Amino acid sequence: MKDLASLQDEFQRAVIDGDDAVLGELVDTSKENRAVLLNVYRHAYTERLMEFLSNDYEKLNAYMGDDQFRQMARGFAGGHPSGTPNARWFGTKLPEFLRKSEPYKALPALGDLADLERALNDVFDAPDAPTVDMADLTVIPPEAWPKLTFAPHPATRRLDQATNAADIWRALHNEEAPPDTKTPGETRQLIVYRSNGMASFRPLPSDEAMMWDEAAKGVRFSVLCEMLSIYGGEENAAARAAQYLQGWIDAGLVTRVERQT
Repeated sequence: MKDLASLQDEFQRAVIDGDDAVLGELVDTSKENRAVLLNVYRHAYTERLMEFLSNDYEKLNAYMGDDQFRQMARGFAGGHPSGTPNARWFGTKLPEFLRKSEPYKALPALGDLADLERALNDVFDAPDAPTVDMADLTVIPPEAWPKLTFAPHPATRRLDQATNAADIWRALHNEEAPPDTKTPGETRQLIVYRSNGMASFRPLPSDEAMMWDEAAKGVRFSVLCEMLSIYGGEENAAARAAQYLQGWIDAGLVTRVERQT
């Protein structure tokens, strides 16, 4: 007779991978045979995973409708069995699935909407960290500013989207009819962040998005100003950089300022 750990492993493979080897260790009941009983567990497992997806992608569910979402979730669960005991991470690859799988890849707003919901969940669950405030910057001497670098808070994410998924999300959040899907031809750039314990997002103009991306790589303030001058000329590049930086700090998006040598 197999030990308990071996039986548990076989049962897990039966439920997750469809392996029927464990049937040899099970017995029929007076009311039903073992194969039917095992399928009850398989069905319950899949239903539970679909419930997790519905919770994590609430707006996507509302946008697709319950029937289509369940069909999609069933397909995702069948090809992406949970690989961690924490169900929080089960749906991490759903945006990728929607972008690569038929018929969903023909509807790019689905992948963008899923990406946005995943980012909102991620920043909500991200670890806490200290934030920089404007008082921290006022004590920095002017001659040190060119070599300053700014570290993004861990509860931030940057998204580039091809559709108006952000508008769809906001309409659904406000319990309004979502707008028709649009692909404006220009990438929509978003910053997703946590503020006062709530996950939120806002669009970024292209120059601010570039500055954020480069600052997140550790690029110095003087270089950020030079790069901004490409977008709007040299005269006000430093002022625009300072304005964007103040907005990040006011929103709690910066966790550390460092002076490079």
